[in-house]
Amino acid sequence: MRRLRDTWIEPLDKDFPHSALISRATYSPWYADADFMAVFKRIQGMTLVDIYRCHELWDLLRQTASVAGDVIEVGVWKGGTGLLTAKRLAQLGLDKQLLLCDTFCGVVKAGANDTLYQGGEHADTSLQNVAALLASEQLKHRATLLQGTFPEETGRDAEGRSFSFCHIDVDTYQSALDIFEWVTPRLNRHGVIVFDDYGFWGCEGVAKLVEDLADHPDYFLLRNLNGHAVMLKLTEASHV
Repeated sequence: MRRLRDTWIEPLDKDFPHSALISRATYSPWYADADFMAVFKRIQGMTLVDIYRCHELWDLLRQTASVAGDVIEVGVWKGGTGLLTAKRLAQLGLDKQLLLCDTFCGVVKAGANDTLYQGGEHADTSLQNVAALLASEQLKHRATLLQGTFPEETGRDAEGRSFSFCHIDVDTYQSALDIFEWVTPRLNRHGVIVFDDYGFWGCEGVAKLVEDLADHPDYFLLRNLNGHAVMLKLTEASHV
Protein backbone atom coordinates (compact mmCIF):
# COMPACT_ATOMS: atom_id res chain seq x y z
CA MET A 1 0.00 0.00 0.00
CA ARG A 2 2.84 2.38 0.76
CA ARG A 3 4.29 1.77 -2.69
CA LEU A 4 0.92 2.21 -4.40
CA ARG A 5 -0.22 5.27 -2.46
CA ASP A 6 0.18 8.43 -4.53
CA THR A 7 1.50 6.50 -7.54
CA TRP A 8 1.32 8.87 -10.49
CA ILE A 9 -1.25 7.98 -13.19
CA GLU A 10 -0.67 9.51 -16.58
CA PRO A 11 -3.40 12.14 -17.01
CA LEU A 12 -5.53 12.66 -20.12
CA ASP A 13 -5.52 16.38 -19.40
CA LYS A 14 -2.52 18.02 -17.69
CA ASP A 15 -4.84 20.32 -15.72
CA PHE A 16 -6.43 17.30 -14.00
CA PRO A 17 -3.68 15.21 -12.35
CA HIS A 18 -4.34 11.66 -11.17
CA SER A 19 -2.66 9.35 -8.68
CA ALA A 20 -3.57 6.17 -6.82
CA LEU A 21 -5.77 7.27 -3.91
CA ILE A 22 -5.49 4.88 -0.98
CA SER A 23 -6.86 6.35 2.20
CA ARG A 24 -5.26 5.63 5.56
CA ALA A 25 -8.74 5.59 7.09
CA THR A 26 -10.17 2.15 7.85
CA TYR A 27 -13.66 2.63 9.36
CA SER A 28 -16.16 0.98 7.00
CA PRO A 29 -19.69 1.65 8.31
CA TRP A 30 -21.40 0.00 5.33
CA TYR A 31 -20.42 -3.44 6.64
CA ALA A 32 -22.47 -2.77 9.78
CA ASP A 33 -25.56 -1.84 7.75
CA ALA A 34 -27.28 -5.12 6.87
CA ASP A 35 -30.02 -3.44 4.85
CA PHE A 36 -27.50 -1.59 2.71
CA MET A 37 -25.33 -4.66 2.17
CA ALA A 38 -28.34 -6.71 1.05
CA VAL A 39 -29.22 -4.09 -1.56
CA PHE A 40 -25.62 -3.66 -2.66
CA LYS A 41 -25.26 -7.40 -3.25
CA ARG A 42 -28.51 -7.33 -5.25
CA ILE A 43 -27.25 -4.68 -7.66
CA GLN A 44 -23.89 -6.24 -8.50
CA GLY A 45 -23.48 -6.19 -12.28
CA MET A 46 -26.15 -3.51 -12.61
CA THR A 47 -24.02 -0.54 -11.62
CA LEU A 48 -20.45 0.69 -12.04
CA VAL A 49 -20.75 2.61 -8.77
CA ASP A 50 -18.59 1.04 -6.07
CA ILE A 51 -19.53 0.33 -2.47
CA TYR A 52 -18.07 3.62 -1.18
CA ARG A 53 -20.19 5.77 -3.47
CA CYS A 54 -23.28 3.58 -3.15
CA HIS A 55 -23.16 3.88 0.62
CA GLU A 56 -22.76 7.63 0.37
CA LEU A 57 -25.91 7.82 -1.79
CA TRP A 58 -27.69 5.60 0.74
CA ASP A 59 -26.67 7.87 3.63
CA LEU A 60 -27.32 11.17 1.84
CA LEU A 61 -30.86 10.05 1.09
CA ARG A 62 -31.35 9.65 4.84
CA GLN A 63 -29.79 13.02 5.56
CA THR A 64 -32.07 14.75 3.05
CA ALA A 65 -35.18 12.87 4.17
CA SER A 66 -36.63 15.99 5.84
CA VAL A 67 -35.99 18.19 2.80
CA ALA A 68 -39.13 18.66 0.73
CA GLY A 69 -39.20 17.44 -2.83
CA ASP A 70 -38.73 14.41 -5.03
CA VAL A 71 -35.55 12.57 -6.04
CA ILE A 72 -34.03 12.49 -9.52
CA GLU A 73 -31.25 10.41 -11.05
CA VAL A 74 -29.97 11.18 -14.53
CA GLY A 75 -27.77 8.43 -15.93
CA VAL A 76 -29.39 5.15 -14.93
CA TRP A 77 -27.59 2.54 -17.05
CA LYS A 78 -28.86 -0.88 -15.85
CA GLY A 79 -30.69 0.53 -12.84
CA GLY A 80 -28.44 -0.47 -9.95
CA THR A 81 -28.32 2.86 -8.13
CA GLY A 82 -31.92 3.51 -9.14
CA LEU A 83 -32.95 0.36 -7.30
CA LEU A 84 -30.78 1.30 -4.35
CA THR A 85 -32.45 4.72 -4.20
CA ALA A 86 -35.95 3.29 -4.46
CA LYS A 87 -35.18 0.78 -1.71
CA ARG A 88 -33.83 3.49 0.56
CA LEU A 89 -36.85 5.75 0.06
CA ALA A 90 -39.12 2.82 0.87
CA GLN A 91 -37.09 1.87 3.95
CA LEU A 92 -37.27 5.43 5.22
CA GLY A 93 -41.03 5.47 4.71
CA LEU A 94 -40.88 8.47 2.38
CA ASP A 95 -43.52 9.21 -0.22
CA LYS A 96 -41.08 11.03 -2.48
CA GLN A 97 -41.30 10.09 -6.13
CA LEU A 98 -38.14 8.90 -7.87
CA LEU A 99 -37.45 10.00 -11.44
CA LEU A 100 -34.98 7.81 -13.36
CA CYS A 101 -33.85 9.50 -16.55
CA ASP A 102 -31.65 8.05 -19.27
CA THR A 103 -31.35 7.88 -23.04
CA PHE A 104 -31.03 4.08 -22.62
CA CYS A 105 -28.94 4.26 -25.80
CA GLY A 106 -25.65 5.54 -24.43
CA VAL A 107 -23.73 8.65 -23.42
CA VAL A 108 -24.64 11.94 -25.12
CA LYS A 109 -23.16 15.44 -25.56
CA ALA A 110 -19.49 14.44 -25.60
CA GLY A 111 -17.44 17.48 -26.59
CA ALA A 112 -14.18 19.37 -26.37
CA ASN A 113 -14.14 19.32 -22.55
CA ASP A 114 -14.27 15.53 -22.45
CA THR A 115 -11.15 13.40 -22.71
CA LEU A 116 -12.31 9.81 -23.15
CA TYR A 117 -16.02 9.69 -23.91
CA GLN A 118 -16.98 10.07 -27.55
CA GLY A 119 -20.71 9.36 -27.23
CA GLY A 120 -22.72 6.15 -27.30
CA GLU A 121 -20.90 4.36 -24.48
CA HIS A 122 -22.94 2.36 -21.90
CA ALA A 123 -25.69 1.56 -24.41
CA ASP A 124 -26.05 -2.03 -23.16
CA THR A 125 -29.28 -1.38 -21.27
CA SER A 126 -32.97 -0.69 -21.83
CA LEU A 127 -35.89 0.98 -20.11
CA GLN A 128 -37.71 -2.35 -20.11
CA ASN A 129 -34.89 -4.10 -18.24
CA VAL A 130 -34.69 -1.37 -15.61
CA ALA A 131 -38.47 -1.48 -15.18
CA ALA A 132 -38.27 -5.25 -14.74
CA LEU A 133 -35.53 -4.86 -12.12
CA LEU A 134 -37.69 -2.47 -10.10
CA ALA A 135 -40.72 -4.72 -10.50
CA SER A 136 -38.75 -7.71 -9.21
CA GLU A 137 -38.42 -5.88 -5.90
CA GLN A 138 -42.02 -4.53 -5.91
CA LEU A 139 -40.69 -1.00 -6.38
CA LYS A 140 -41.89 -0.13 -9.88
CA HIS A 141 -44.65 2.08 -8.44
CA ARG A 142 -42.05 4.21 -6.65
CA ALA A 143 -40.22 5.28 -9.81
CA THR A 144 -41.03 7.04 -13.06
CA LEU A 145 -38.72 6.13 -15.92
CA LEU A 146 -38.09 8.81 -18.53
CA GLN A 147 -36.36 7.83 -21.78
CA GLY A 148 -34.58 10.48 -23.83
CA THR A 149 -31.99 13.19 -23.48
CA PHE A 150 -32.52 15.12 -20.25
CA PRO A 151 -33.64 17.86 -19.95
CA GLU A 152 -34.34 18.66 -23.62
CA GLU A 153 -36.55 15.68 -24.39
CA THR A 154 -37.88 14.62 -20.99
CA GLY A 155 -37.56 17.64 -18.70
CA ARG A 156 -41.13 18.61 -19.56
CA ASP A 157 -42.30 15.40 -17.86
CA ALA A 158 -40.75 16.61 -14.61
CA GLU A 159 -42.18 20.13 -14.66
CA GLY A 160 -44.01 21.33 -11.56
CA ARG A 161 -41.83 19.33 -9.20
CA SER A 162 -39.25 20.41 -6.67
CA PHE A 163 -36.41 18.17 -5.54
CA SER A 164 -34.44 17.22 -2.44
CA PHE A 165 -31.80 15.09 -4.12
CA CYS A 166 -30.22 14.83 -7.57
CA HIS A 167 -27.74 12.16 -8.68
CA ILE A 168 -25.90 13.09 -11.89
CA ASP A 169 -24.10 10.17 -13.53
CA VAL A 170 -23.72 11.13 -17.19
CA ASP A 171 -19.94 11.18 -17.79
CA THR A 172 -19.71 14.34 -19.94
CA TYR A 173 -19.32 18.05 -19.26
CA GLN A 174 -22.22 19.46 -21.27
CA SER A 175 -24.73 16.83 -20.21
CA ALA A 176 -23.90 17.34 -16.52
CA LEU A 177 -24.02 21.14 -16.92
CA ASP A 178 -27.44 21.06 -18.58
CA ILE A 179 -28.82 18.89 -15.78
CA PHE A 180 -27.29 21.11 -13.10
CA GLU A 181 -28.76 24.26 -14.66
CA TRP A 182 -32.19 22.61 -14.95
CA VAL A 183 -32.32 21.23 -11.41
CA THR A 184 -30.79 24.19 -9.52
CA PRO A 185 -33.89 26.42 -9.51
CA ARG A 186 -36.01 23.38 -8.58
CA LEU A 187 -33.79 22.11 -5.75
CA ASN A 188 -35.00 23.01 -2.29
CA ARG A 189 -32.80 24.49 0.43
CA HIS A 190 -30.50 21.84 1.95
CA GLY A 191 -31.08 19.61 -1.07
CA VAL A 192 -28.06 17.81 -2.49
CA ILE A 193 -26.56 17.26 -5.93
CA VAL A 194 -24.09 14.39 -6.33
CA PHE A 195 -21.75 14.28 -9.34
CA ASP A 196 -20.81 10.62 -9.62
CA ASP A 197 -18.02 11.02 -12.18
CA TYR A 198 -16.00 13.83 -10.59
CA GLY A 199 -12.94 11.91 -9.42
CA PHE A 200 -12.33 9.44 -12.23
CA TRP A 201 -9.76 9.10 -15.00
CA GLY A 202 -11.56 9.57 -18.28
CA CYS A 203 -14.26 11.82 -16.81
CA GLU A 204 -12.21 15.02 -16.76
CA GLY A 205 -15.14 16.89 -18.33
CA VAL A 206 -17.19 16.39 -15.17
CA ALA A 207 -14.19 17.33 -13.02
CA LYS A 208 -13.84 20.54 -15.02
CA LEU A 209 -17.52 21.33 -14.56
CA VAL A 210 -17.33 20.85 -10.80
CA GLU A 211 -14.29 23.12 -10.60
CA ASP A 212 -16.12 25.68 -12.73
CA LEU A 213 -18.99 25.55 -10.21
CA ALA A 214 -16.78 25.51 -7.10
CA ASP A 215 -17.55 29.11 -6.15
CA HIS A 216 -21.26 29.00 -6.98
CA PRO A 217 -22.94 31.22 -4.37
CA ASP A 218 -25.91 28.88 -3.91
CA TYR A 219 -23.86 25.82 -2.93
CA PHE A 220 -21.36 24.38 -0.51
CA LEU A 221 -19.03 21.95 -2.32
CA LEU A 222 -17.44 18.82 -0.86
CA ARG A 223 -14.86 16.95 -2.94
CA ASN A 224 -14.95 13.40 -1.60
CA LEU A 225 -12.02 11.00 -1.80
CA ASN A 226 -14.41 8.30 -3.04
CA GLY A 227 -14.73 10.18 -6.35
CA HIS A 228 -17.98 12.00 -5.66
CA ALA A 229 -18.43 15.74 -5.68
CA VAL A 230 -21.32 16.67 -3.38
CA MET A 231 -23.01 20.07 -3.57
CA LEU A 232 -25.32 21.22 -0.76
CA LYS A 233 -27.90 23.84 -1.69
CA LEU A 234 -27.84 26.87 0.60
CA THR A 235 -30.76 28.81 -0.89
CA GLU A 236 -34.45 28.23 -1.51
CA ALA A 237 -35.80 26.86 -4.77
CA SER A 238 -36.73 29.65 -7.15
CA HIS A 239 -38.82 27.79 -9.72
CA VAL A 240 -41.48 25.14 -9.20
